[in-house]
Amino acid sequence: MAVTDALQDALAGEHAVIWGYGVVGAEVTEEQRPDVRAAEQAHRTRRDATADLLRSMAAVPAQAQAYYELPFPVTDPTSGLRLAVHLEQGAAAAWRYVLGQTDDAELRRTALGALTDAALQATRWRLAAGTHPATVAFPGQ
Repeated sequence: MAVTDALQDALAGEHAVIWGYGVVGAEVTEEQRPDVRAAEQAHRTRRDATADLLRSMAAVPAQAQAYYELPFPVTDPTSGLRLAVHLEQGAAAAWRYVLGQTDDAELRRTALGALTDAALQATRWRLAAGTHPATVAFPGQ
Protein backbone atom coordinates (compact mmCIF):
# COMPACT_ATOMS: atom_id res chain seq x y z
CA MET A 1 0.00 0.00 0.00
CA ALA A 2 2.85 2.43 0.75
CA VAL A 3 4.11 2.10 -2.83
CA THR A 4 0.68 2.85 -4.26
CA ASP A 5 0.28 5.85 -1.95
CA ALA A 6 3.72 7.14 -2.93
CA LEU A 7 2.87 6.77 -6.62
CA GLN A 8 -0.45 8.57 -6.07
CA ASP A 9 1.49 11.42 -4.41
CA ALA A 10 3.91 11.51 -7.34
CA LEU A 11 0.99 11.57 -9.78
CA ALA A 12 -0.65 14.40 -7.86
CA GLY A 13 2.66 16.23 -8.02
CA GLU A 14 2.86 15.76 -11.77
CA HIS A 15 -0.65 17.20 -12.13
CA ALA A 16 0.41 20.25 -10.10
CA VAL A 17 3.62 20.71 -12.10
CA ILE A 18 1.72 20.63 -15.39
CA TRP A 19 -0.75 23.23 -14.12
CA GLY A 20 2.10 25.35 -12.77
CA TYR A 21 3.94 25.34 -16.07
CA GLY A 22 0.93 27.09 -17.58
CA VAL A 23 1.59 29.95 -15.19
CA VAL A 24 5.33 29.86 -15.87
CA GLY A 25 4.75 30.00 -19.63
CA ALA A 26 2.60 33.09 -19.26
CA GLU A 27 5.37 35.00 -17.47
CA VAL A 28 8.71 33.98 -18.96
CA THR A 29 10.28 35.55 -22.02
CA GLU A 30 9.31 34.47 -25.52
CA GLU A 31 12.74 32.86 -25.91
CA GLN A 32 12.15 30.68 -22.83
CA ARG A 33 8.70 29.44 -23.82
CA PRO A 34 9.94 26.50 -25.96
CA ASP A 35 11.88 25.25 -22.93
CA VAL A 36 8.77 25.63 -20.76
CA ARG A 37 6.71 23.67 -23.29
CA ALA A 38 9.34 20.92 -23.44
CA ALA A 39 9.49 20.66 -19.64
CA GLU A 40 5.70 20.58 -19.42
CA GLN A 41 5.52 17.86 -22.08
CA ALA A 42 8.06 15.75 -20.17
CA HIS A 43 5.81 15.96 -17.11
CA ARG A 44 2.72 15.12 -19.18
CA THR A 45 4.48 12.00 -20.44
CA ARG A 46 5.52 11.07 -16.91
CA ARG A 47 2.00 11.75 -15.60
CA ASP A 48 0.48 9.45 -18.20
CA ALA A 49 3.01 6.70 -17.52
CA THR A 50 2.42 6.98 -13.77
CA ALA A 51 -1.35 6.77 -14.24
CA ASP A 52 -0.87 3.68 -16.41
CA LEU A 53 1.39 2.14 -13.77
CA LEU A 54 -1.21 2.74 -11.08
CA ARG A 55 -3.89 1.16 -13.25
CA SER A 56 -1.66 -1.88 -13.72
CA MET A 57 -1.58 -2.13 -9.91
CA ALA A 58 -5.41 -2.08 -9.84
CA ALA A 59 -5.45 1.45 -8.39
CA VAL A 60 -7.54 4.37 -9.60
CA PRO A 61 -5.15 7.21 -10.53
CA ALA A 62 -5.58 10.51 -8.69
CA GLN A 63 -7.24 13.22 -10.75
CA ALA A 64 -5.91 16.73 -11.25
CA GLN A 65 -7.38 19.51 -9.19
CA ALA A 66 -9.20 22.32 -10.95
CA TYR A 67 -6.88 24.90 -9.43
CA TYR A 68 -3.65 24.98 -7.43
CA GLU A 69 -2.55 27.71 -5.06
CA LEU A 70 0.70 29.34 -6.05
CA PRO A 71 3.43 29.41 -3.39
CA PHE A 72 4.17 33.08 -4.16
CA PRO A 73 3.05 35.75 -6.65
CA VAL A 74 4.19 35.08 -10.21
CA THR A 75 4.15 38.34 -12.13
CA ASP A 76 7.27 38.52 -14.29
CA PRO A 77 9.99 36.38 -15.90
CA THR A 78 12.05 36.26 -12.69
CA SER A 79 9.20 34.94 -10.56
CA GLY A 80 8.18 32.65 -13.43
CA LEU A 81 11.60 30.99 -13.38
CA ARG A 82 11.46 30.84 -9.60
CA LEU A 83 8.15 28.98 -9.88
CA ALA A 84 9.64 26.59 -12.45
CA VAL A 85 12.42 25.73 -9.98
CA HIS A 86 9.85 25.28 -7.21
CA LEU A 87 7.78 22.94 -9.40
CA GLU A 88 10.76 20.77 -10.27
CA GLN A 89 11.87 20.64 -6.65
CA GLY A 90 8.40 19.40 -5.71
CA ALA A 91 8.49 16.74 -8.41
CA ALA A 92 11.94 15.63 -7.24
CA ALA A 93 10.69 15.31 -3.67
CA ALA A 94 7.68 13.23 -4.72
CA TRP A 95 9.80 10.86 -6.76
CA ARG A 96 12.42 10.60 -4.03
CA TYR A 97 9.63 9.45 -1.73
CA VAL A 98 8.63 6.76 -4.25
CA LEU A 99 12.25 5.65 -4.43
CA GLY A 100 12.31 5.13 -0.68
CA GLN A 101 9.07 3.14 -0.62
CA THR A 102 9.99 0.25 -2.90
CA ASP A 103 12.56 -2.47 -3.38
CA ASP A 104 11.24 -3.26 -6.87
CA ALA A 105 14.16 -2.67 -9.25
CA GLU A 106 12.04 -1.46 -12.18
CA LEU A 107 10.04 0.96 -10.07
CA ARG A 108 13.24 2.23 -8.45
CA ARG A 109 14.68 2.88 -11.94
CA THR A 110 11.52 4.77 -12.87
CA ALA A 111 11.58 6.85 -9.69
CA LEU A 112 15.31 7.56 -9.97
CA GLY A 113 14.88 8.62 -13.59
CA ALA A 114 12.06 10.99 -12.63
CA LEU A 115 14.05 12.39 -9.69
CA THR A 116 17.10 12.91 -11.91
CA ASP A 117 15.07 14.56 -14.67
CA ALA A 118 13.45 16.97 -12.19
CA ALA A 119 16.81 17.81 -10.61
CA LEU A 120 18.38 18.49 -14.00
CA GLN A 121 15.47 20.66 -15.11
CA ALA A 122 15.58 22.62 -11.85
CA THR A 123 19.28 23.22 -12.48
CA ARG A 124 18.52 24.47 -16.00
CA TRP A 125 15.95 26.90 -14.62
CA ARG A 126 18.36 28.12 -11.92
CA LEU A 127 20.99 28.74 -14.59
CA ALA A 128 18.46 30.62 -16.72
CA ALA A 129 17.56 32.74 -13.70
CA GLY A 130 21.19 33.38 -12.79
CA THR A 131 20.74 31.67 -9.42
CA HIS A 132 23.87 30.53 -7.62
CA PRO A 133 24.50 27.83 -6.80
CA ALA A 134 22.65 26.29 -9.69
CA THR A 135 22.68 22.81 -8.17
CA VAL A 136 21.66 21.37 -4.83
CA ALA A 137 23.46 18.61 -2.97
CA PHE A 138 20.48 16.32 -2.43
CA PRO A 139 17.64 16.91 -4.91
CA GLY A 140 14.22 16.13 -3.56
CA GLN A 141 15.09 16.91 0.02
